[in-house]
Amino acid sequence: MTVRLTIGPLLLCAVILGAAGAVHGIQTDRWGTSPHLERAIERLPQVPPNVGDWNGTDVPLEANDMARAGIRGWAFRVYKNSQTREEVSVLLVCGRGGPISVHTPDVCYAGAGYRQLADAATQEMKWDDGTTGTFRVARFGKPGIVPSQLEIYWTWSRDGHTWQAPNNPRLSLARAPALYKMYVIRQFVAGSREENVSSCHKFLQRAIPDFNQALAPSE
Repeated sequence: MTVRLTIGPLLLCAVILGAAGAVHGIQTDRWGTSPHLERAIERLPQVPPNVGDWNGTDVPLEANDMARAGIRGWAFRVYKNSQTREEVSVLLVCGRGGPISVHTPDVCYAGAGYRQLADAATQEMKWDDGTTGTFRVARFGKPGIVPSQLEIYWTWSRDGHTWQAPNNPRLSLARAPALYKMYVIRQFVAGSREENVSSCHKFLQRAIPDFNQALAPSE
C-alpha cells in the first residue's frame, strides 16, 4: 500500500521542484558537472537495496522533472521490513548545494494537498559507531474519507557520512559543491494503531551505517 499511496505525492513534489528549480541554471552545473559532484553521483547506485530486515524495491522517477530541479542523481525505493511488515519510502537525491538545500517538504507536499500539522522538530540520532546526525521531522495531513497522514524525516549531507538538518539549510549548505538530501516517509491513517509506530526512526537507525559506507568517499 505504501508504494501506491506515497508515489503520487512524491511525483508531484518532483514536478514542483522542477518548476522552481529552473531558476538555478548556473548552480545546477548547466555547463558541466564538477568532478566532486560527479563522484558523489556515482556513489548513489552503491546504496544497498537491502539493510537488515528491510528489503527495498526501486521506483522510477521522471528524469526531466528531476533535472529541472537541479537534481543530478537520485535513488527512490520503498523498503519493507520482512519481520514487522512496516514500510517506508526513501528518496535520496544529489546535486549542487544551491538547489538541493531548498524545497523542503512543507513546500512540496502543500502542492500535493497535504497540510503540515505542527512545526517541524529536530531529532538527533546516534549509531553504534559513535556517529551522530540530526533530522527534521514533521507530520502532514490530507483530508478525505480516509484521513491520510505522512510522517517525514529529512536531512542533508555534504560528505555522505555526516547528516545534518540546520534550521536554515539554504544559508548553511547552498555553497556545497555536492550535497545529498534524504527524505524518509511513512504513510498511515490518522487514529489507527500505526499512527504511533516509529518506522522511520527504526529504519534510519538500521540503515544509515550502511548508507554511509556506500556514500562516503573512500579516499
